[in-house]
Amino acid sequence: MEFSNIGAECSFDTCKLNDFLPFTCQHCSLIFCKNHFNIISHNCQLSIDNIVTNSGKTFKNYICTNDDCKNSSTVEMNCSKCQKHYCLGHRYHGCFEESPDDIAKKIKLWEKPKEEFNAVKTVVDTKINENLKKSKNSDMAYKVQLMRLKGRAIGTKSIPTDNRRYFFIHLPLMLKKKEPQAIFVSVDWTIGKSIDSISDLLKIKNSNNLSNSEKLRMFHYISGEIVDTKMDTILTELFDKKQLINGQNLIFEYSNNDKIDASLY
Repeated sequence: MEFSNIGAECSFDTCKLNDFLPFTCQHCSLIFCKNHFNIISHNCQLSIDNIVTNSGKTFKNYICTNDDCKNSSTVEMNCSKCQKHYCLGHRYHGCFEESPDDIAKKIKLWEKPKEEFNAVKTVVDTKINENLKKSKNSDMAYKVQLMRLKGRAIGTKSIPTDNRRYFFIHLPLMLKKKEPQAIFVSVDWTIGKSIDSISDLLKIKNSNNLSNSEKLRMFHYISGEIVDTKMDTILTELFDKKQLINGQNLIFEYSNNDKIDASLY
């Protein structure tokens, strides 16, 4: 009995096996045995993977804009600011970093409200001080000023709140800084200790311990008269006698006289 008509011969050149259950390649339509039916095993020339198309198109390569970089890409990646192409390694190329001029302009804008506030504050403080000199109801004026003082005064933090007394200190004429400074001292301190503490806080030269030096003393802002000639006088005594008022203006000045020209401050 002959079976020559059963099955088919494998089309692979080096095989030619007569397979009873042959496979037909869906790409090239040739018949293969079970060992060569796969497109890879018989190297199918009509398989999509093996077809090289020549569409005539060329792809543009984009070279990184960085001078020291030669990386190229078929995909253009432009910076959103300068619109230049950069590779992934140089995508942070400093384009969004601000120049010194830009930073200076921003700082100026930030400082402007502060400068305007300080200018207005100076005008308001000056007006209040003028009104204090003219005011017939000075007690009420000092109460208003005391509320302003408490919010910004500096002093020794260990002083109990109830013992604190607040002043606006006008600095010696020889100093460049003319704005009065808000401070507080203890009502239990002497005149001498108060002057020492205030001079330390405000960085004012104080040579009161030297016998031949011009003394740093406290004077009344309205009259120009010295607060007290004795350095060991306790502030409580002056407050009890109404010679000092919580929240008032005082002048710090180098003088050995008991009165100065208050109009200069």
